[in-house]
Amino acid sequence: MNPCDNTPEAERHFDIEAALAHAGVSERLLHQCEARGLIDGAAHTGATTLRYTSEHISVLRFARRALALGFGMNEIAALLALWRNEHRTSAEVKHLALSQAEALASRIEELEATKRVLERLANLCRGDHQPACPILDELLELKGFASQWHGEAKKPPRVTASAAGCRCAPASR
Repeated sequence: MNPCDNTPEAERHFDIEAALAHAGVSERLLHQCEARGLIDGAAHTGATTLRYTSEHISVLRFARRALALGFGMNEIAALLALWRNEHRTSAEVKHLALSQAEALASRIEELEATKRVLERLANLCRGDHQPACPILDELLELKGFASQWHGEAKKPPRVTASAAGCRCAPASR
């Protein structure tokens, strides 16, 4: 973009590199937004040069911020539709935000339970030069800690024979 250009911001056009830089997004996000129809196709100004507008930049920034808050592309499309709808109600937007907050809370609980399982497995592992490893045994068996305990925050995990015996026994093969 020419620094001496006095064109108002709303009327400026950007090539793809400038659009990505102004919006602070990846080319992948830009293409996802285009593919989902969140931004209309950029204008061709020559054989291959695409031009993006300030409106495109605004939508890309909107999508970037929504992704940072954990919204998926479907929710971003819904939020953009609400943003563009002058008859929207803030209650609709609030509902989407609270739904996302609930989904994040649920995901946090799942991650905390998974962390506890990993910590317990690591505590069973001697971490020495021997090949025996309850962590690998558990991953191989897919039973015991992960399937018996996942999601049961108050109940301690049931130690499986492979995990309990792994401290002294060589890894089962």
